[in-house]
Amino acid sequence: MKSEGRLEERDLPDLVQELGRERWTGALRLQKDDHRIGIVAEGGHLVFASSSNPDYRLGPRLLRRGLVTLRQMEDAGRAISPSKRFGTVLVEQGILDSKELVRGVVDQTRDIILLAFQWASGSYKLEGGAPAGEAIKLDISTPQLILDGIAQVEAWSRIERGCGGLATRYAVVPGREALFNELTLDVDQSALARAPRKGRVVEELCEESVLNHFEVCRTLWAFRVIGLVKRLEETTPLDEDGLEYVLPADGHS
Repeated sequence: MKSEGRLEERDLPDLVQELGRERWTGALRLQKDDHRIGIVAEGGHLVFASSSNPDYRLGPRLLRRGLVTLRQMEDAGRAISPSKRFGTVLVEQGILDSKELVRGVVDQTRDIILLAFQWASGSYKLEGGAPAGEAIKLDISTPQLILDGIAQVEAWSRIERGCGGLATRYAVVPGREALFNELTLDVDQSALARAPRKGRVVEELCEESVLNHFEVCRTLWAFRVIGLVKRLEETTPLDEDGLEYVLPADGHS
């Protein structure tokens, strides 16, 4: 993998999928203008994230959920030190219990990661090696995070590039059953994941799904990235089950 580059050239979902496939460990640094996001990966799983955006700090999130008062948030903020984080202060002061802190940090981490998926531009840098250990870690599969992250994308230019046009043909990926155990799909998404068994084009999939066409294209993009479906070349032969036909070793059918 390239250790650094631009998100305009390598969309974040593809980058995250590659980190998962390579079971990579380290820190992914993203920057766009003055905003920075850091994401920690362990064995390909995204487990922690931080952001320079003050709206994504733990305090405002807990305040929004009614778990702390404004006074408590400001007092705890003043008690932070290099060796003591905001959440630790809240627990020590009896404002939160440990379970509430874990839930807050996990939700904050997920929100920051989903924010990163909305970035269409900016730079990325991979810093390999074991980062500082985090006591509270996100426990969501990488495919599910990619699915959730792409679901936040509203830019049609990215969706169209990720999905392809009306004539783009898709087929299911053999041996993908284990992936379903890592995903939470609704009935309509599950139907779309199974629809291209015979090598269907996007236009057909749009017309047959109860999802609107925007959602179909966005979901197909996510399914392609995580490996539930794959794009086919126009000349790709399919077998009787609709799977990509592979010629025998001697090159004859």
